[in-house]
Amino acid sequence: MFTKLGFLFTLASLLFLTVSAKKHRTFEIIVGGDAGLVYTPPVVYPEVGDTLRFSFRAKNHSVTQGSFNKPCTKLKHGFDSGFNPVSPDQKHDFPYFDVKVKNKKPIWVHCEQVGHCPAGMVFAANPDLEGKKTFANFLAKALALQSISPAAPQPTAGHGYSAKFRRFNSEDEEEAEVEGEAEVV
Repeated sequence: MFTKLGFLFTLASLLFLTVSAKKHRTFEIIVGGDAGLVYTPPVVYPEVGDTLRFSFRAKNHSVTQGSFNKPCTKLKHGFDSGFNPVSPDQKHDFPYFDVKVKNKKPIWVHCEQVGHCPAGMVFAANPDLEGKKTFANFLAKALALQSISPAAPQPTAGHGYSAKFRRFNSEDEEEAEVEGEAEVV
């Protein structure tokens, strides 16, 4: 009886260690390249602790955090990779920008290059599957900006800091919510 109980306890302990030692995943998102002015894939559903690795391809793109309501505007305290020019001849050793997911709220991203976001160059992590804040609605908001002439973006480095976010209050144009939190790694 003791041997059987000891075996079951050991088995249960191993299962617990296996579950609790879950490795975090890295999602590779291709920025631009042969697919055009897009992030590929345009949507992912990471868990807390997972990493979003944005791998830059040809042209000159950024990974800039925005908000659902203003898809092509940099979030005041959001992350920004700055511009990452890549030659069309480059075939390996692509530059990348890593962001670690800190909560399960949606993270809305766009390219700051003039005209890219209104052309549909947007990305989302953990958007709603249905309802108001879906990727399709976010993309539609970006595409609706095509008729508006964008201002020239101001590049920022964005490397080597932890992104901090603020809680919006009712006086802001944004909804009163906390945007998805991430840390630049």
